[in-house]
Amino acid sequence: MAVKALIKKALNWWGYELKKIPSSAEERAMYVDLFGRESVKKKRFYTISAGGHFEFGGAISHPFWTSIDVDRPWKTGRRFNPSLDIAHDLLSVQPIPVESNSAELVYSGLCIEHITDEAALFMFKEVERILKKGGIVRIVAPDVDLDYRAFCNNDVYFFSWMPREVSIEQSFLLHFAGHASTHFKGNSSPGISDAEFRNLFERMTFVDAMNYCTSRCRVEIQKEQRACHINWWTTDKLTRFLNDAGFRSVAVSAAGQSASPALRNNCHFDNKFIQYMLFVEAIK
Repeated sequence: MAVKALIKKALNWWGYELKKIPSSAEERAMYVDLFGRESVKKKRFYTISAGGHFEFGGAISHPFWTSIDVDRPWKTGRRFNPSLDIAHDLLSVQPIPVESNSAELVYSGLCIEHITDEAALFMFKEVERILKKGGIVRIVAPDVDLDYRAFCNNDVYFFSWMPREVSIEQSFLLHFAGHASTHFKGNSSPGISDAEFRNLFERMTFVDAMNYCTSRCRVEIQKEQRACHINWWTTDKLTRFLNDAGFRSVAVSAAGQSASPALRNNCHFDNKFIQYMLFVEAIK
């Protein structure tokens, strides 16, 4: 125990945390207890991604879960495996190839910022269709309220992943309407300048300014450059979309605080850039 305490103290000093990883046997026992052997065997738990980041399935690889994502070339990491995964492009606005009322859980992280409002609403309706009654969907996406606060406060350190030569206006813009930035090279039309961007928020409402910027993004470009962010989300907007998709029980959550014990395993879920994210769950 003394050695463990020493290691834990050292890791904490360096900014890391030591946590117990549930064994595969413990995890399986919990899933079987909560959902039954058939659902575990048939992997009726789905991650939904939009081809944006990391690798096929958004870098979530769980033995009981089925990944739904775009079958595209990935520079690193795993690719689509037809014997394990489902290839599906959310931007096609076509039904997800999963049986109705069959899914136990759905998790979608770092996904909906890569698709349009139309595609997101259709996806939520499809998730409502495929979930069993009482099934949970958990959505994790960048919280644009945090971006906007940083922009208003000139908090350049918030956008820590951006090169310092990129202005705060363009950093904010790249995080929700990448095609509209002057730093985006894949668009033939000129990007929104820093001065124009600030002027949008002076003469428009927040929602209208945000929607004007995302209106400059193009689906055909996104299909070629999937990593771009082309949408913005707040808890209010996401709640409204989930309500419009048919969910009546919608709740704002936080990292690691899912209503489902299975989704509280942060070895697989809620473990990427959580300081920038919003977390919302809905129950069918």
